[in-house]
Amino acid sequence: MKFVTSIATALVVGLGSTAQAADVMLFTESYAPLNFERDGQIVGLGADQVFELMDRAGITYEAEMTQWSRAIGQAERRPNTCVFSTTHTEERDPNFSWVEPLATDSTILVRKTGAAIAPASIEEARQYRTGTQTGDYAVGVLEAAGFEAIDLAPAQDATLKKLMQGRIDLMATSGTFLEVAQAEGVEIEEVLVLSTTTMSMACSKKTDQALVDRMQAALQSMIDDGTQAEIAAKYN
Repeated sequence: MKFVTSIATALVVGLGSTAQAADVMLFTESYAPLNFERDGQIVGLGADQVFELMDRAGITYEAEMTQWSRAIGQAERRPNTCVFSTTHTEERDPNFSWVEPLATDSTILVRKTGAAIAPASIEEARQYRTGTQTGDYAVGVLEAAGFEAIDLAPAQDATLKKLMQGRIDLMATSGTFLEVAQAEGVEIEEVLVLSTTTMSMACSKKTDQALVDRMQAALQSMIDDGTQAEIAAKYN
């Protein structure tokens, strides 16, 4: 797996569905190890669970990988449309129907390895130039913590590039993103933990509730029979 991936669209069609016949449209972003492209297919800790639960529920689907802002925007507006893997927040809660949990994660601040930036608290961290991805859960975490003038980029890879070039001091991202980056040899390290969160699939409020219930039941069956743990082990 290559850590820095392109945002070229990848499509997956489940249970023999077509764009016209699919029961549900799924959107995701390139965000390893939760969702990423390998050999033209969407895979990952979150993606593998979502496709398995859709198959178990007998729900046809089409999945598309795209920019995060477009992915979550489509799930907010279109009926029978879901986005994964996303953080279930208090702010987002009333806007979606939720299928969860796919995983737990943490939102953290990272720095370039060896950088002379060592805030001991969130209060100290506020003085540094901090960046993250537009529309990401981390934006709200930073704002709630009192960070101002947050540097935003359309993708995590773009923010990472700014960090490595010294254009920002800190990057707000997930613990899973850090693990994958370090495994790929990217020289970044954790500075502070900002929050711990649940990663989920979020479906439009216009999505048929019967479909959402079937998806949740299928996910629960995966948790109960150990499938979720088996999938998680593949990416740890």
